[in-house]
Parts: sequence; C-alpha cells; structure tokens
Amino acid sequence: MVGLQIFLNKKGYKLSMDGKIGPQTKKALKEYISKTFNEKKYRSMGKMLLWIRTDNKLSNTFDDFVVLLFANEIELIFKATTTAGDFYIFNPITSGGITGTAITKPQQAKMSHQFLSSFLGMPYFRQQRPIKIYRDGNKDRNLDTLTESFGMYGIHLHHMGIGNLINNWSAGCNGTSKSDWAKICSYFNEGEWLDYNLLT
Repeated sequence: MVGLQIFLNKKGYKLSMDGKIGPQTKKALKEYISKTFNEKKYRSMGKMLLWIRTDNKLSNTFDDFVVLLFANEIELIFKATTTAGDFYIFNPITSGGITGTAITKPQQAKMSHQFLSSFLGMPYFRQQRPIKIYRDGNKDRNLDTLTESFGMYGIHLHHMGIGNLINNWSAGCNGTSKSDWAKICSYFNEGEWLDYNLLT
C-alpha cells in the first residue's frame, strides 16, 4: 500500500511510507476524500465505492485503489485498476467510429451501476446509465485525454482474477483481485444501485 501513501503525500500529506494502512493513512485518506467531494460538490452516500487513479500510466497492474466507505467510515481499501489491461491497450476497440481503449474519466456518475449476479462467476456492478470515458488509441501506455465521450460502454465493476496482471480482464472496467472483490461484495445485496466515483 505504499502507492496510496505516495499518492496522498503528493496531495500534501506527510505520511511515513511504510506500506501499512494505519490510523494516520486512513485519516489522511478520509480528509482527502472529504475535501475533494466538497470541492467538486459530489454527494456522499451511506455506502460508497470510491476508485482512486494514482497516475496516468497504463501499467497493466493493480496500481490504483478502491475504497469502500460505510457509514462515512473507511471500511476496506484494496489495490485495484481503473484502466484497461494490455490486451485492449494494444488491441483497441472501435466504437462509434472511434478506435481507442475505453478509460473512465474522473467523475461522479449518479446511480450509474447496479449490483447483480453474476458476471465472470461472481457478483458485479453493471453499468446501467451513461458515464464519461476517454478513448485512448495510440498504444503508448500513457493516458490520452483528448478524445472524450459520454454513453453506455459496458464499463462494469468486477473481479479480475487471481493474478497480478490485468491483461484481458479489463477493456475499461474497474476492478480488483477475486479475493478482495469477494470481501467488497459481502456488503451489497442484489439490485442495489451505486454512484460511480473516480478521483485522481
């Protein structure tokens, strides 16, 4: 979890980079989330998933984070990805006449995803309402934000296997390892709706 501490330190916090998610790291993270939500006028809900993109590198690894907040407290923090894996980075999809890998734009999309079962053998959050994405087609492993669109793209939130690489697990979906995803799923019931929240 050193990556989260590095991210927070870039935001002005002064955390020891020991990789442990202790009280100080949780306090800094909660402050950062609260400040960002206030600045952007995002709404908070009693139960939220919050995705944090740590940089604009398309690394094919779990170098981002997902945070489960319950009753305004940080309940779970896991390594995650908010970008596509190598298969789709180097084999971008053409949609609407635009060729490029779908990468979600930082945003709050209200009630965009619904918890359903099952996809790839586990429950997941299915995109049910439009969200904003970038289309990155130059295959250079750096996020290109020049081409933006808004719509339905099958950007689901789901588990991404048991390995350390994303590969073909994501064509733009967000997710985490199978074991961590199982812990997240235990907090939700079939049919629940969720805002999509992505911070950078």
